[in-house]
Amino acid sequence: PIMIYVVIQFSCIIYLMFNAQYEYFGFIEIALVHLALLIGLIAVFNMKFNNLNITPGLKQNHQLRTSGIYQFIRHPMYTSVLLFCLALMLSNAHHFSQGVMLILFIDLILKSNLEEKLLTKRFKSYPAYQQKTGRFIPFL
Repeated sequence: PIMIYVVIQFSCIIYLMFNAQYEYFGFIEIALVHLALLIGLIAVFNMKFNNLNITPGLKQNHQLRTSGIYQFIRHPMYTSVLLFCLALMLSNAHHFSQGVMLILFIDLILKSNLEEKLLTKRFKSYPAYQQKTGRFIPFL
């Protein structure tokens, strides 16, 4: 059942990638893609590759990251995905693409909820960290 989050996430991303109209990318879409790439790269650099996991679970040696971009956003990789997919959806914003974007957003909320339950069980300091940082958007 945990893999369903990953299947839904990647299905939405693939749909949006194949249905985007790249020729209609304007300043906003290009800016969103660049911001998504920047946030994603910073998150991977801050997380370290041994902590990276696409499934909503924790590795045995998982370490809680609260510095770098993680001092502002608890799930910057999801922020990156959402910004990238928003750019794709804006280039071809028909109702079905908007629905797929909504499904992706809900999926990432549910996936992050599960991850946060696991992190709270593993790390006593996690609830205090949650209070200081935004889930996907800094200061929110």
